[in-house]
Amino acid sequence: MSRNGSGVYNLPAGNPVVAGTTITASWANNTMNDVASALTGSLAADGQTPATGNLNMANNRIISVTDPVGLQDAATYNFLQAGTYTVNGGTF
Repeated sequence: MSRNGSGVYNLPAGNPVVAGTTITASWANNTMNDVASALTGSLAADGQTPATGNLNMANNRIISVTDPVGLQDAATYNFLQAGTYTVNGGTF
């Protein structure tokens, strides 16, 4: 696959093609399979794909998070500062 560990995708050898190139199954199918593999290993921006491994934030923050509503939700600093927590109808 032409995607590196930083998430950068590079087309496989022989791409991009130049004008006048005849499309052949050998390079076109290899290219499409490579793109499909890269997309399959991606997280969808709309959240429809769950992560199947740890998400390395590389010392970056997670921002724009809302207060939790479920017991498995991440808590914001603001939520923790409030001191009294109501989640799923229970107060803690």
